[in-house]
Amino acid sequence: MALNTIFDNTQTAFKLKSDSELERAYFLFKMISKEPLVKIGTAATKVALTLNLPVEGLIRSTVFDHFCGGVNEKDCMGVVDNLYNAKVSSVLDYSVEGKQEKAQFDATMQKVLELTEFAQNMDAMPFSVFKPTGVGRFEIWRKRSENEPLTTKEKGEWKAIQERYDTVCKTAHSCDISLLIDAEESWIQDAADDLCQAMMAKYNTEKVIIFNTLQCYRWDRLDYLKEQHAKAVAGNYKLGFKVVRGAYMEKEKSRAQEKGYPTPICDSKQATDAHFNAVIEYILDNLEDISLFVGTHNEESSYRALEILKSKDLQKNDTRVWFGQLYGMSDHISYNLAANGYNVAKYIPFGPVKDVMPYLIRRAEENTSVAGQTSRELTLLKKEKIRRKS
Repeated sequence: MALNTIFDNTQTAFKLKSDSELERAYFLFKMISKEPLVKIGTAATKVALTLNLPVEGLIRSTVFDHFCGGVNEKDCMGVVDNLYNAKVSSVLDYSVEGKQEKAQFDATMQKVLELTEFAQNMDAMPFSVFKPTGVGRFEIWRKRSENEPLTTKEKGEWKAIQERYDTVCKTAHSCDISLLIDAEESWIQDAADDLCQAMMAKYNTEKVIIFNTLQCYRWDRLDYLKEQHAKAVAGNYKLGFKVVRGAYMEKEKSRAQEKGYPTPICDSKQATDAHFNAVIEYILDNLEDISLFVGTHNEESSYRALEILKSKDLQKNDTRVWFGQLYGMSDHISYNLAANGYNVAKYIPFGPVKDVMPYLIRRAEENTSVAGQTSRELTLLKKEKIRRKS
């Protein structure tokens, strides 16, 4: 099969889906494709959960089961096993967002530690993951990023954040499990970047354990990558980066306008795509120093990465290069890449239904806003439905 057509194989893409699961996926993406329905549905869901109405069963059997692995890690094991049978690895992501209390941050850290230690004995789980705001308050990250002075109490919070980071990174290092640290909004990302860089300098001396995330809708990320590369070479440590387009575009634009500073966002979709491709090309040119996790649902960028790998005569399964997509999305990319011998991992969110709803709502809103993403999913699902009936 030609390199630029491998994502068209729907039989491989949807081989793990039963007929009923295929129909559910088609229904969900059909709903997500209609922006008014997404707005009404998300608002109604928030109200229903706030009022403790009995809607969790409905949510669980539809959107939750499509986009999430389960309510806890044991609940996810069936999904993990099925994916690994299809040569796709798993990244279990405890997707509880928006917490504010120390006990909750400590609980999230403990969950990440448990998952990292659990992954140590699971070939199907080569990565662990966490989000900076999962282990520390948003406002602390903002003040550190914008160089605002911290109160005595806030200094204690910042110290606790640093300790949580080091505890998680040290555990990942001792377990030999790669750790993906997700990105945040630009106005809190500087502090997260600085702390992640310190962890890479400490734990990436022999191989890449710690991965930061570059959101390429930000026009400054290639320059940042080059700066980090120079520091790593000088400091004799290695870098790891997950490269994504980004998750907070509307918030970024509106805040920049509100606060009166230049937008950190590329001025067009085309510019974002070009920037994303330039970042992955730079990393693939420097694989001796930088490992790459390509986190994308974009076919063109995925094909571009495959072409570069081929042009450099690199092995498809080079351990320094991984591709990743979210569970429930872009199966035509994930499973076809895996079937063709590339390293692939699915991000599998999990957690209590009510706690994971902010994540699910964000997923629905992002799918609605990405032109062509949902229509491509629908076209492929329809093609597979027809194939199975023929």
